[in-house]
Amino acid sequence: MNKESNGFTLVELIIVIAILGIIAAIAVPRLTGFKSMAEESVCDANRKTVEKMYSAFLLENDHGDSTFNQFFIENFDEVCPASGVIRYEDEKVKCSVHEDGTESDEDEQPEDEVPWL
Repeated sequence: MNKESNGFTLVELIIVIAILGIIAAIAVPRLTGFKSMAEESVCDANRKTVEKMYSAFLLENDHGDSTFNQFFIENFDEVCPASGVIRYEDEKVKCSVHEDGTESDEDEQPEDEVPWL
């Protein structure tokens, strides 16, 4: 019974495909949120950089809406990778797509629920 094997059997191929399907079913849901989290992190870091540079710029110049817009156009190309509109209000640089993080309502707890430890 000297049988030479030239390939895989149908059962072996079905088992491999099933294993790959299980791995994909586990991995895909975990990876879907990473792009939006990365965009938000990049936007946050870029906004902090713009804010620091603009506060240094304000030491020599007066603030105005047109002043910030002119400063922003001259010094930066793209701050938000999700194409958010950047604005300056309340001494903070804000994005129309991503929140600042300090104004998050996640920390507020409903009054009728037990707080998480």
